[in-house]
Parts: sequence; C-alpha cells; structure tokens
Amino acid sequence: MQGRQPVYTTAEMTKEQFFYAYKELAHQNERHLLLESGRSGALCMAGIDPLVTLQTLEGDKLKLTWRDGKEEVRQGEPLALLNDFAQSFEMDTVSALSDFQGGLMGFISYDYARRYEPIQVDTVDDLETPDLYFYLFDRWAVLDMQTETAYFIALPNRDLDVVEVKDEWLAAASEGLKKQVFVPGRATEVSSASDDLAVAVTGPQFEQMVRDVQSYIASGDVVQVNLSVRQSKPLAAHPLDMYEALRSFNPSPYMASIGAPEFAVVSGSPELLLKKRGEELSTRPIGGTRPRGMNDEEDAALKAELLSNDKETGEHIMLVDLEKEDFERVCAPGTVETDEFMVVEKYSHVMHLVSNVRGTATQGISNADIIKGVFPGGSITGSPKLRTMEIIEELEPTRRGLYTGSIGWIGFNGDMELNIVIRTAYIKDGITHIQAGAGLVADSVPEAEYIESLNKAKALWQAKAMAEN
Repeated sequence: MQGRQPVYTTAEMTKEQFFYAYKELAHQNERHLLLESGRSGALCMAGIDPLVTLQTLEGDKLKLTWRDGKEEVRQGEPLALLNDFAQSFEMDTVSALSDFQGGLMGFISYDYARRYEPIQVDTVDDLETPDLYFYLFDRWAVLDMQTETAYFIALPNRDLDVVEVKDEWLAAASEGLKKQVFVPGRATEVSSASDDLAVAVTGPQFEQMVRDVQSYIASGDVVQVNLSVRQSKPLAAHPLDMYEALRSFNPSPYMASIGAPEFAVVSGSPELLLKKRGEELSTRPIGGTRPRGMNDEEDAALKAELLSNDKETGEHIMLVDLEKEDFERVCAPGTVETDEFMVVEKYSHVMHLVSNVRGTATQGISNADIIKGVFPGGSITGSPKLRTMEIIEELEPTRRGLYTGSIGWIGFNGDMELNIVIRTAYIKDGITHIQAGAGLVADSVPEAEYIESLNKAKALWQAKAMAEN
C-alpha cells in the first residue's frame, strides 16, 4: 500500500498540561485511553472517542464496534486479525517523532494464553474481562517529553481538522489545570485501611497454596511459581482521580488510564514485556525487590543487601534465562543477548533488580506470533512457564483477567510496545480489584509471602484513599 502523508500539527505543552487536557476531555467521553511514560520514557500518547473498538468474543471471533454504532464480527485467530487490522492503515512517518506513529492501543488479558496453550479450566471467570480490548483513534495526541512538543495527528483522507483538535486540547489543559488536586511528590497522608477489604484468598489458604507449590518444586515439576491474591474494595471516587493520585507520587515507566463503558483501568506498571522497533526486539525482566529506605544511607544498604542476596539474584538469573528462551523462539539464531544485567531501578516505594534482553526477529515472523511466543511474561508465571500456568490455574480461585496481561500499543507500521500488567486496578461495577503476587521457591516462608503479596498493592490503595479524600 502506498504511504500516505500524515495530517498533524504541533503545540508546546508540558507533561502536566498534556495529562490534565486528557483528564478534562476524558470526563466528556466514556471511551478514552492514556499511555504515559511515568519515568525513563520519551513519549506519552492519548486518544478520546475512538473510531473503532475491537474486542474478543467467545471462540475465534473479533468484534469491531464503530463510533456510529455499526458492528462487525470477524472470524479467525483474534490476535492475528487485530494485527492485520492495524497494518491495513499505513502512513508516512512523522519524522520528528521517535516512536509511536499511530495504531491500536489497549490490552491483552492474561487469559488470552488459553487460546493457544493447553491449560485446563479450573478458575472462575467472575470479572468477564475481554481477552483483547483495543481502541483505534482517528485523532490522537503524542507528547515528546524531551522537547515538550505535543503532536496532534489524524488519519489521512478523513477531512479531520487537526488544528481544531489542538485548540480543543489546549483549552482542556487550561481548564483541567484549574481542577488539579494532587501535586507531584510524596503521597498525601491519608489512611488506606478499611474494614471493607475482600480477598479472594485468605492468609491460611494462601499459606497452603505455598506449601502445595513447594511440593511441586520438591518433585521436580517447577523451579518457581508466581501466585497472587486479588483484593477488592468499593470505589467512592472517579477512576480518573485515582489515576491522578497514583501518578502524583508513584510514577512508573508504563502508566496507563483506560475508560470503557463496562470498566476502567488505573495502572502504574514498571515492567516491559516486549518492545519491537523494526526487527529489533527487547524485554526488561524484573525480579528481586526491596523497600525504599527512609534516607540515602538506608537506601544504599538495602540496595547492597538486594544485590548480595543469593535467593533474589538466583531467581533473577532464572527469569533472565526464561526470557532468553522465549526470545530464542521468535528471534534469528545467534542474536539473543543480555545487554544489561541485574541493575537496580528505584521507584517511590520499592527498588527492583532489572535486566535487558534483546534480539532480532526471525525473518517473516508475524507480530501475532511474536506476541504469542513471549506472552505472558515469565516473571509473573514462573519456570517452566507452561507448567507454572497449569499450577496457577489449579491453585488460584479466579481468572486473572487483566492482571499479568499486557497494556500497550501495536502500530500501523508494525512496531509495538507492551508492558506486563502489575500494580494495576481493574474497576468494574463500582468495585476496585487489585491483584498482586509473590514468586515462590523451595525456601519461601508461607506467612511472609502472603504479607508481601498484600503489601505490593499498597500504592494503589493509597491512591484510592487519596482520590476519595
């Protein structure tokens, strides 16, 4: 297909102006999405009122709902259909933009893996999260954070006025900033404790689950399994306010806000599953965690203890090896390497051990096959991946849904970027669901692992409490 000249205009805009413009406009439309680089990233991107909503149905079906209400159901493997749809649009690049040139934005549920992995169904699908849920916008905005330049872009040949879109965003930024509640910095001190917390798994139940995993490890079935606990509370605030609170004190590389008629998503995930630029693929496994210290000295001591802890470093090496195995399946022979190994990245509440694995995609492989080759991420399943997914299915009571799936984008030009969904709230029917887990090994202490799983949700519960107050 011939490349087509993109339609766009620009304006000077700070990151805060960009966010508050999005928030103001999102209040006016129930379908919206923001992907925000909370730290270490270059771009933020957002869209309001998509041209098309794409989501899976039961069986091999992908439903397309157009803005005017027209619906279409396509038959076939949904991820392949999704990628084909993205690449049916083609534009020349906006040369000043380093990455995202337009495409589909949304999520892949953890449970999409059931479509191509032989996993017995034992869990309850109580949240009924779509396996795929993506938006295609015919007008969208991208912020280059380095130059503080916002690009307002539209699909070619649709007679869309991007100057009008720019003016709308600038006016919304001015209005939205007047309503700013949370100033970037530390969390506002409000209690996130409550008596209405519901857990999918109690402490004694989780401790038995840990012992069951340790039996599988002792028998040689697996090396590590990541088990999780879902926590739920009613939400007495708007999800956009909860997202504003979260980003104010806990910026992460892969922030996301999604609004839909049936649900909302508030996400502050730190981990990359897959980045594709041309034929180059990369992933950044995270494994190994310590809390942040109260001062620089405590921070340094905790960092040194993390790097010298044989259990944490051993688990991290296992995860790196697992990601390299996944990449070997989708990359050209001899191209997979670890080009960054066991560095410490610090966040508002915790620090993590992080590595970077890269490779060159096998010639002719499709985006759908690349995604299926690495999804879901090994850092939130365990090793070996398929067997740990079977054990997760056996021991966890409910479907994971969005948790440990991926949020991100699939570009018109074939590039893509997908995170691993942790540190995320899935809000449906007025209830906030937050799931968090722990990597279990032979010497894990059951009681401590349950407490760790609950503690990993603290930042999100704090954001919820801030929004409600």
